[in-house]
Amino acid sequence: MFAINSKMSWKMPLRSLSDKPCLAVMSVILVVLTTFRVSAAEVERPSIWVTNSERPEILNKIKTEPWAESLFEELKHRVEPIASLNKEKRLKPLEELPLIWSEDKSQAPTLPNFLVKDGGTKEQLTRVVKALQDGVDCGVMYYLTQEDKYAACGADILNTYTNALMLMKVHKEGAMNSSWMFPGDHLYEARVIGAQLPIIYDFVYPYLKSGGKVYDLQSNSLVAFDFAQAQSVFKTYVWLALNKGLLDSNWPVLESSSLVHNTLALDNPKEIAKNLPYYTHVDTKHQASLKTVAKSFENEGDIWPESFQYSKHVAAFSVYLMTLLDRYDPALKLGQKYTNIPAAFTSYYDLQYPNNEYPYIGDGHRTYKPEYSALEMSLLLAKLNNNEKQINDFSNYLASSINAGVYDRGHLHKRSYGASPYYTPLQLLWFTKEIQSSQEVDVAPPRPRTKRLEYAGMNIQRNISKTDPVKNSLMAFVAGGSYIHGHASGMDMELYGQGHVLGVDGGKGTYRTPIHENYYRLFAAHNSVISNGASASSGDWINLGINRVISIAMEPAAGEEGVSDKYSFNTSSFYDEFNKVSPADHQRTLALIKLSDTKGYYLDIFRAKSSHHQEFHDYVYHNIGDHVSITSHAKEVDLRPDTERYQAASKTPWVKHKDYQHPGWHYFEDVKTAKKSSQQYEATFTASKLGDKSIAMRALIPAGLDVELTTVNAPQAYGASAPYNKKPLPTFVMRHQGQTWSNPFTVAYESITEGEDYAVKSVERIFSNGEFKGVKVSAHVDGRSLIQYIVLQENNDDVYEDASLGIHFQGQFAVVTLNDQSELVDMYIGKGKSLRFKDHSLSSYYKNSGYLKI
Repeated sequence: MFAINSKMSWKMPLRSLSDKPCLAVMSVILVVLTTFRVSAAEVERPSIWVTNSERPEILNKIKTEPWAESLFEELKHRVEPIASLNKEKRLKPLEELPLIWSEDKSQAPTLPNFLVKDGGTKEQLTRVVKALQDGVDCGVMYYLTQEDKYAACGADILNTYTNALMLMKVHKEGAMNSSWMFPGDHLYEARVIGAQLPIIYDFVYPYLKSGGKVYDLQSNSLVAFDFAQAQSVFKTYVWLALNKGLLDSNWPVLESSSLVHNTLALDNPKEIAKNLPYYTHVDTKHQASLKTVAKSFENEGDIWPESFQYSKHVAAFSVYLMTLLDRYDPALKLGQKYTNIPAAFTSYYDLQYPNNEYPYIGDGHRTYKPEYSALEMSLLLAKLNNNEKQINDFSNYLASSINAGVYDRGHLHKRSYGASPYYTPLQLLWFTKEIQSSQEVDVAPPRPRTKRLEYAGMNIQRNISKTDPVKNSLMAFVAGGSYIHGHASGMDMELYGQGHVLGVDGGKGTYRTPIHENYYRLFAAHNSVISNGASASSGDWINLGINRVISIAMEPAAGEEGVSDKYSFNTSSFYDEFNKVSPADHQRTLALIKLSDTKGYYLDIFRAKSSHHQEFHDYVYHNIGDHVSITSHAKEVDLRPDTERYQAASKTPWVKHKDYQHPGWHYFEDVKTAKKSSQQYEATFTASKLGDKSIAMRALIPAGLDVELTTVNAPQAYGASAPYNKKPLPTFVMRHQGQTWSNPFTVAYESITEGEDYAVKSVERIFSNGEFKGVKVSAHVDGRSLIQYIVLQENNDDVYEDASLGIHFQGQFAVVTLNDQSELVDMYIGKGKSLRFKDHSLSSYYKNSGYLKI
């Protein structure tokens, strides 16, 4: 084993793109070599995943633990049909590869190039990837059983690939991401080819070194393995990882399994010592080290700043490599240095809706499977570094998951032939023999009332019901930011109700398609406001950059309990800087109001203003359903076809990843508009196919703001509950000519299940001296009538007073709830200094919030 001095300070220029390192890098490498303990002339193998000394303990685990025995039998079953010492049988799995022979068969066959024009097919790629996974499994079975038939299986696959690769062109001179078998996609090749070959080599090395033969397709005979050729392959993949990647993204992490595996497959200890720092703490122009990646996990609870599937991969792959290297060289102590990376898995849980779905941001997904392998590796990493807190956290959660029957350790993960390294046998090799918990924990513990995800500009709010929490709880988010795989969303919102995310984000389409580029990634696909018909993006990732949504005020503050279990709110702001007509200021206040344990609603108040002399603003809201109906005082509103509205964007230029057809609303269909009016509206979305009973979301829009109300069918939302993820998405849009700052867009949303009644009966705007001050909400719940005065002001020193009602409030957000006798039920200060109703008073003191219940 070789140890890096963890206290060493690294200061070096970035490595050049040439094969020869610059003088400064050579100097650093000389220093590196002096910090390693080189104790052997060659590496003892296997040494990457396991060592020979660990074998008895693993065999004992298989013998004594039913789950481990089951994994062993499944692994054996996978490769038994292709493991043989018989020459003819050894040929069969190799012939299933998409081999490319020269006309006279004078040289070994090659394999197709992939992801290029006239390259290999998807089916051929699956066969290529499957064979390597078979080779890894065969290598593991050889390690466990010491039976040469398994070694021969793995060695034959290894030899066939190294022979083929050496006859194929390495695209060193190509652009960023150029590669070898995948000429234009090292990111893909690193995961499906580069990461697997070294693992096979490491396991079958003892067989090969002791004289074991490999099947040579060119000569149709068994021959000695070419070690020098294999070493050349490993060095090439190391070079590609260091010189063909992309910084400021998840690429370095996705490519690092290839970098580390191929480094550890080198037979010269000095070469290992030279290259390993490029993963641990030395950056190149095209590859970021773990030290740099860890900067995105500065605080406990941080997650990698991309849409969630990419974020989760970064955490899982990093934990894997940290665990691998802390096992390989305990002096590294990577798990001790970067404890916040495994801690990220707690944050993912804290983001979820009550039905365990995820908020839809960027190019993400609605659902993700639990990362049990990553949690097992996190437990092992914590044990390697004596992190008692994480040992307890991961042990308790895993043990409780096993006891609850939601996690079964006794089955191998189903194989995937997509773009991912293959780690599955580590379930058997690494996972702890027994998971002992210090206490029984709830596998679904309560989530925090609020959470802030800074890079996404996201504020999450929850009001959780005790009675059927999946159905009756409220949860919403407001978000918007610029990050890789993020969208130009503006200040987006999603709303949860009746067990589903009802007010949905548009999600993502198929990458590189016009609709994905020009709708799903743009403002119109989100529950946002579009200013001047021209809200847009610029710069940052593929020119989709927008300003981050800023949290102005939130109660409860992120991670805190809150002063009331009935009320919460947040006010956020967004600067629409890249608007193609004139920048606009946006401010959104979203409140969650529980009327009882089973009834509640959302109040959304959106201010917008722009300096443009003909400013106008459009409030866009999408909700799953079969249709949306627009009524006013229970009468249908006359909506007329309006085919030209929103179509100007379709005539603007589109250059992929550069210029977009902002704001994307030209994809709206069946456009119908009502005449301009300041009357009240009710927009009701009905979904009849979510279960046995219909579910409805009603939006109450109070009178008092001139709007042109339009209904449209938006493109399907891929994150919607089935079957609505395959149907057009009902949407309404409100347009107001002029600013909506002094008199904002205001909507109260309430969802019900068929057979229930709406609790909210009416919503009215409150004005003082002509200035908007909030809303009056009339409700009926549990046989009693309630009146709520919800006050919203811009500043904490602003005062609202209604002498006739007896209300006096100094602050930004407050709720006063009265019964049908105009008697006080409760008072809430979300942010403010003091609140008074007649003889009752509430002061927030230094906390800026407070609650009083009568």
